[in-house]
Amino acid sequence: MSKKRKKLVVGILKEQNKSEKRAPLTPSDIKWLVERGIKVEVEANPLRIFSDNEYRKVAAEVVKSFKKANFLVGIKAMEPSKIVGGKIYMVFSHTVKGQKNNIPLLKEFLRKNVTLIDYENVRDGKGRRLVYFGRFAGICGMVDSLHYYGLKLKGQGIVTPFLSLKQSWKYKDIDDMRNGVEKVREKIKNEGLPGKIAPFIVGVIGRGNVSGGAQEILGLMGAEEVHPRDMNRFVKKKAHLDRKKIYMIVFYREEKIRSKTGKKFYFEEYREHPELFESNMDKYIPKLNMLINASYWDENYPRIVTKKMIKDLYGKKRFRLGFIGDISCDVGGGIEITHKATTQRFPVYTYDPLDDAYRTGYRSSGITILAIDNLPTELPRDSSENFSKLIREYVYQVAEHGSMDITEHVALPKEMRRAVVTQAGKLTDHHEYLYRHFTQ
Repeated sequence: MSKKRKKLVVGILKEQNKSEKRAPLTPSDIKWLVERGIKVEVEANPLRIFSDNEYRKVAAEVVKSFKKANFLVGIKAMEPSKIVGGKIYMVFSHTVKGQKNNIPLLKEFLRKNVTLIDYENVRDGKGRRLVYFGRFAGICGMVDSLHYYGLKLKGQGIVTPFLSLKQSWKYKDIDDMRNGVEKVREKIKNEGLPGKIAPFIVGVIGRGNVSGGAQEILGLMGAEEVHPRDMNRFVKKKAHLDRKKIYMIVFYREEKIRSKTGKKFYFEEYREHPELFESNMDKYIPKLNMLINASYWDENYPRIVTKKMIKDLYGKKRFRLGFIGDISCDVGGGIEITHKATTQRFPVYTYDPLDDAYRTGYRSSGITILAIDNLPTELPRDSSENFSKLIREYVYQVAEHGSMDITEHVALPKEMRRAVVTQAGKLTDHHEYLYRHFTQ
């Protein structure tokens, strides 16, 4: 007679960042797991958007520290010293691009024999992410960017309807935010935008979930989409444009990148030989009021906006760019002038290309940058509910099968097996490339 399979006990991690209010699993989805025979422990956390008592009501055990939980589910990764050995962790570890700051964390997962499942790697056969907060990052990042750009413009004596927008975290929920955005749309429609900033053009880089969230907000504002090739015509014919509109230009690979030799852009060549390409954004940046970065980037590819580019363009006639919402928030990455992440308390800083200096806030001359690295927590209930629905089946599958050896357990979904970064003290086959970052 075969031995009865022992299910894993799920543990909901307490997030370490005090500004983090999201939960990976909501009480209703914990109830869904419990009804299917999965035991759940929840680390007590008074800051979480769902109260400890809400979890108790669905038969989860709220604890100060885990008792039996061996499958720990969270959102953000923890400090290396907080890792408990021999467990399964499912979090956003931010290690899979070999980020220098997170290599110590990756090494600790290996040293403590942890099975690390990274949400970022849960993808379908075409490489599309299946688990994400991206839409809410785009939504909150777009609203916050317009809010703070409105304040920056006011400091320059330019009053706009954007002043009516609140920071995302001040809205009760996404419906309340939508109402706020639609009121701004009506103000733009009725009052128009000042001639000094018309035509008001927002450039959005990227085509994924983050970009979709940003475009969702611009759509609620009645933004008219324009193809990049038409930008010059729009700017030159400024007098004939409707000041009662926002214009949105979305940049995909073929617009944001060009061959260094002047050849036509081919994605296959770009993927194989990215060193042969460079950013094409210098053609567009001077004509934009605002740039929203919602694209994926790693060190193998050319930067989208470089310091040199900004220094060469800034101050010249018709340079209009005043704000960058770097929602992707890769410090020193695709947007090179993003030199640090920001917080709700200190959300923006300004880069002055003339003296190559950064100053806190939006009042200084230069380009103001928003780079909050946990934007979805500004709508914690809505974003948690959406995320929880995406992961609950995966959590159930892993817990139900009861195996710590995820990669070899063929009964588990393939996308989960491929998402494992570390197991049994080693990097998995798909992630062995990360070893080269250990000595850098």
